[in-house]
Amino acid sequence: MKNFRNKAFLLSLASLSLMGGDLFAQSDNVRLGYCTTDYSRGLIAQGQTGTHTYQAAICLTSDMLDKYVGDKIKSIEFAIKPLRGKSATVFVCTDLDNMKNTTITTGTTTEHQEGWNKVNLRKPVTIKKGMELYVGYQLLIWDGEDYDCLLFDNSPYGLKGKNWYGIDDKWYSNISGIDHNLCVRAVVSGDNFPENDITLIRVDPVDGSDFVTQNSPKDFYAYVQNNGSKPITAISLSTLSKTASNQQTADFSYDNLNIPNNEPTKLLFTNVTIPVEGNFTTNFSINKVNGESDPYPSDNTADRIGFSIKEGTEPVSRNVLFEEFTAEGSEDSPAADEMHNKVIDDNDLDYVVWVKHHRNFQKISDKFVIPEDDDYAELYGTSRPFVPASCLDRLIISNMEDSGPAYFIPYEDQLATFFGIAKEQPSFVSLEVNPTVSADGKTLNVEVSGHAGTNEMPLQTDLRLTTWLVEDYIVSKTQKGATNYVQNGVIRKVLSGSAWGDKLDISNYDFNKSFSVALDPEWKAENMRVVSFVGNYDSSAFKRQVYNSAQANCNLSTGISSVGVGGGQPFAVSGGKVFVNKGFSLLDVCDITGRKVSADNLSNGLYFVRTTDGKQVYTQKICVKR
Repeated sequence: MKNFRNKAFLLSLASLSLMGGDLFAQSDNVRLGYCTTDYSRGLIAQGQTGTHTYQAAICLTSDMLDKYVGDKIKSIEFAIKPLRGKSATVFVCTDLDNMKNTTITTGTTTEHQEGWNKVNLRKPVTIKKGMELYVGYQLLIWDGEDYDCLLFDNSPYGLKGKNWYGIDDKWYSNISGIDHNLCVRAVVSGDNFPENDITLIRVDPVDGSDFVTQNSPKDFYAYVQNNGSKPITAISLSTLSKTASNQQTADFSYDNLNIPNNEPTKLLFTNVTIPVEGNFTTNFSINKVNGESDPYPSDNTADRIGFSIKEGTEPVSRNVLFEEFTAEGSEDSPAADEMHNKVIDDNDLDYVVWVKHHRNFQKISDKFVIPEDDDYAELYGTSRPFVPASCLDRLIISNMEDSGPAYFIPYEDQLATFFGIAKEQPSFVSLEVNPTVSADGKTLNVEVSGHAGTNEMPLQTDLRLTTWLVEDYIVSKTQKGATNYVQNGVIRKVLSGSAWGDKLDISNYDFNKSFSVALDPEWKAENMRVVSFVGNYDSSAFKRQVYNSAQANCNLSTGISSVGVGGGQPFAVSGGKVFVNKGFSLLDVCDITGRKVSADNLSNGLYFVRTTDGKQVYTQKICVKR
């Protein structure tokens, strides 16, 4: 079969009401198919003209048909809207690409209507073991009529490989993004219906989230199908929840049900608990149907992947790691920095940890490039490297032109939105960074410690701790597009063992890591900070998300809570305002994220104040308590 490529099909977004009356009320038959009777959206062949057949079909696989060996397919049901075509033909064949030679039987009507239709086959098809059949319909659409009537149902899922549509001899099975099934069913009669046989199609959390709290009740929707002719009124369910190191089971019973034949039905599984912790796969399995064993148990299970938060644990505050790819050879970089600064300042985004990866650009060497920047080019995914580019916690953002996690983000509102999306991701790990500069200013010692509320992170494959030494306030005379440009966020050194960090074990929840590095004489320790983050490493750049990050300035802090006038101090703080003493001038005031703030109206919190006497720069940490 062919994939959808060369025809343009569009979905009508109009919601459609159910038609067909008591079409499905017969008790002597069963229906084979995947759709609900309630249809939702139509398929449009855009730009199609002339007289052609417009068609839809479903594939009935042997695992379904083998349950009905000896029974007969007597008719086909299908739904269309609006009414199109002078005639409709239903068919049963074994190969859609060779219908001429593999069609078993057909049936034709000129009295089809808008909504559901039932058309008898000229000759019933006896179901034999091992059969795989395609059942469907074809409409002869005349020149001047629109190709807009094929209908999908109102199910919350589309079964891949089971739904086919097309024009003339071309068939396509691409239902990606549609998530519904075509409105086609086969009507079967006979004496071999598999009673007490159920298919578990899919399981979804009611709240739409795959995060659960360990041992806390959670509700799930299950989509099931009754393959027999008698209603199903009771089922028993078991769950097997598995992580890499643990697995546990639980049992549940649900009564007073009414699941009709071959109408996909939504059930509510209430108070299901997941007893394990961390990344889990739960296998939902139906054991008993109406108190009896299912004669065909192979389709009684469905898996759900999720993340179970340790009992008693709550998400922690998240910082967002903002990685910018920049270049001194790019005249667009200063404008990008201006936009980034404006978004962060205008929205008071004190949770942003901003660093920069420098790149050589257009044959212009960038003096801030470090060897690891070659490795970080992998963050472009399948795109070619470009500047300026941005990563936000290395998240993948859908509908972007670039594959990610590095994207070109040109608009302020777009960047602000993405910051908000990253901030809202739940985090279960916190970090603290403590850098200490030696008395002679030549060595930096760093302690990174942290606590994880769970024994692993969501979707982790290889957990890493990455730590960088970053320098701000570097005056550059070689930035293209600017003069005497101040470079902030320059990664001077990767303190971890590799660009992608050191392996991190959080099975015992707490962790710590120490680093010691000699400071280059060209670096200014008072302008440096240490950035550390917990992230995932995977061979795919699309799975290298960051779970949380932290930073701290490299300075000999006084830890004072206020500064009084006199006593040789460079400045004083009163009423949230910084007053500079005689002989000193104020360079800047930054919050603990490194973001510059106004010195005239400081709210409660920790700040770093930089002053100078013209010979030396003094950095002090203050705690404002108003």
